[in-house]
Amino acid sequence: MSNIKGKLTTSDYLTFEEFNRLCKGLHEDKAYRWELYSRLSFCTALRASDVLSLRWSEVLDQKLLIKVEHKTGKSRQIEFSESVIDKIKLLYELLGSPDTNLLIFANAHTGEHYTIQYINRKLKRFQWQYRLSIKAFSTHTFRKTFGRYVYELMGRSGESLILLNSIFRHTSIDITKVYIGITKDEIGGVFKQIKF
Repeated sequence: MSNIKGKLTTSDYLTFEEFNRLCKGLHEDKAYRWELYSRLSFCTALRASDVLSLRWSEVLDQKLLIKVEHKTGKSRQIEFSESVIDKIKLLYELLGSPDTNLLIFANAHTGEHYTIQYINRKLKRFQWQYRLSIKAFSTHTFRKTFGRYVYELMGRSGESLILLNSIFRHTSIDITKVYIGITKDEIGGVFKQIKF
């Protein structure tokens, strides 16, 4: 847990290997909607409130998602790779090709999107079911997993922190470092690499 702008965040990131293991397990168990939730939350780096408001028409066969964030009121443009487009289409078909005007993550009885509390309860169950080593698993985990993935993919570079800071719209690089879980041990490890 970390303190960002006076708020206690209660989620950690998944390693990319664990993220893939979760998605694979959900797919094998035919929990396609939860696989899609996990994948869309990760590849968009959107907050849960924004993911929950997505309609099929916004993501199905789309190369670009334009989303006005609930929290900031600012518009974000997110490009989808061919791999993401293909995975969304596959999961859409496996879910029975619903009406594209419907919310993706809606309660079948009410038509309203799931609550964040409901999703967090499901994630806790998946944490146990798929034996994930994460300490605090919540809807925010996927956004942090995205950040950590980009940081690692770009060689833990300063450039990755600048890009992530811009994507997350944090007020400082220090907040981004805490957010993606850069620890004192990692920082200390830099000094341990010095050899004479």
